[in-house]
Amino acid sequence: MKEIKDMLLEMQQKIIDEIERERVQSASAITNDIGDSIDHATEERDRELFQLLGERDRLKLDRIEQALERIEDDSYGTCEECGTKISKKRLMAMPFTEFCIDCKAEIERTRGKDGPALDQMQGRFMDTEQEDL
Repeated sequence: MKEIKDMLLEMQQKIIDEIERERVQSASAITNDIGDSIDHATEERDRELFQLLGERDRLKLDRIEQALERIEDDSYGTCEECGTKISKKRLMAMPFTEFCIDCKAEIERTRGKDGPALDQMQGRFMDTEQEDL
């Protein structure tokens, strides 16, 4: 369990660092000099992108914090749908998952692969995390 907790804490710190970098970039993107309308449109698009990325990161942080809370209250690793234990292999691959593989497959089948926003976030986050490993 310590290995997974450490992994979650590391993910959490990476996201916090990324949010801070985006915040600094967004603040530095605001300029006071006079430019043409294309410059202003580009700056506005960049600010919107930083805000969107920030929201995605906040959702990731929420998922990680929920997993850490489940570790603390000893409910981590139990499927929230059926109550069975989630395999360690799945938890290592998806450390903030809330569902066993069977329930996740059923959820995707009934709600569609894209499912709720948080389920989408989990998949996108793990895709990027797997690239980092």
